Amino acid sequence: MFSVSYIKSTTTKDASIVAALYVYGAMQRTLSFIFQKNDHEHAIRQADSFMKKVVDRFKASTGSDAFIQVHWIDTQWKYFKTLIDKYRETPNEANQQKLNTHCDRYWKTLGQVMKNQSQGRPFSQMIAIHVIIVLIYIPLIFVFIRRYINSNADMVKNYDPLTHIYNSRMFYRLVAQEIAKAERYDRALSLVMFDVDFFRRINDFFGHKVGDDALEQLASLVDQNIRKSDLFCRVGGEEFAIIASETDLQQAIVLSEKIRKLISGHTFRTVGRITVSLGVVQTRQDDTAETLYKRVNERLQVAKKKGRNRTVAKDQSNIESGS
Repeated sequence: MFSVSYIKSTTTKDASIVAALYVYGAMQRTLSFIFQKNDHEHAIRQADSFMKKVVDRFKASTGSDAFIQVHWIDTQWKYFKTLIDKYRETPNEANQQKLNTHCDRYWKTLGQVMKNQSQGRPFSQMIAIHVIIVLIYIPLIFVFIRRYINSNADMVKNYDPLTHIYNSRMFYRLVAQEIAKAERYDRALSLVMFDVDFFRRINDFFGHKVGDDALEQLASLVDQNIRKSDLFCRVGGEEFAIIASETDLQQAIVLSEKIRKLISGHTFRTVGRITVSLGVVQTRQDDTAETLYKRVNERLQVAKKKGRNRTVAKDQSNIESGS
């Protein structure tokens, strides 16, 4: 974006500011790439090359304010790269927060330096520096727009528009992923599936708009009362599923009963009380997403035949409702 010839031709004070702005832009580009799991190495290589040339430019100015600033910029860039390496090793929220915090602090410090150095500057120089800032942010704006468009596309493909939980397309993908993970680490995995009892009557009596509102309320209620690790999906019209990792059959039955009692004890807007029928299974060896769904659906159908508002697990055994 900025050639070293520009750095060489401008004043030492301006050159250090330009270098600092360039590095901030490089930090932001790298973050936008790595958080989207895109190739960020090119942005780092470009900034590394730029910083090497800038440091070389100021070798003869040892002890000057500009040299001290460039040394600080170089240190900040190198520390940023160590944080990137840590994030790549462990891509969790804590390491992501460290990266964002470092960039925020860098920008605040840079802003103070620019404020101090702006005293007594000709208006033309200040305009030039602001133009440089704009040039840095233009490509970042396009990156963020692309990220926003991609995230919205993912929302449409992977999430149910009514309940804002995973849709049936993602359900099968997530089940397959969790089965593979459970087999790899020898961990339990269970599936809880439930269906709203007599939901057609709600639609027929109150209308589809009220029925949709009831489903939205139900999904929100359940989503707020399960673990963060549980994957909640809308599988069909009034059919939902919870993929419970590291959960054996008995634990899944406890979860199922918790959900059943939570829903049956809740008063829903307009429609009042709702009950659900539930099926529960734990994965077996060589299970697939399709076989697991088939088995849990069989138990769900048994729960309906036995009177609804109950959990069925372990083939034909069931837990009666507490009515």
